[in-house]
Amino acid sequence: MHEAGEHVHVAVFPEVHEMHQFTSRQFAFERRCFVLAVGLLMRVGDLLDPLKADSLKDKSDALILRGGTSIIAPNGSYIVEHGFDDERIIIAELDLTMIDREQMTLDVTGHYARPDVFDLRVRS
Repeated sequence: MHEAGEHVHVAVFPEVHEMHQFTSRQFAFERRCFVLAVGLLMRVGDLLDPLKADSLKDKSDALILRGGTSIIAPNGSYIVEHGFDDERIIIAELDLTMIDREQMTLDVTGHYARPDVFDLRVRS
């Protein structure tokens, strides 16, 4: 993914809990791209009856997956912070020039990558 030079990475998770937020922020920081971390909002009523635990059958409005969708900038900061427990559409304007500015401080596939100096080959 780094070599492809993506500007916007969409990371889809069942639910974007704390570790997924951490992973998404790390990816944005390391790749210097925007990350849309998308989480699902799912209620008990969305499940087929055979999949429902007996303790949940009368709680059709209870949440199983709580969402957590966020938009993360190339420096790892939040453009839109994650929100849980409510269904909403999030919108943000992305300044793609921020990618170039951030790559001046860290660019793992750009000026740090030196195929002229280092070449790894594995022979089996």
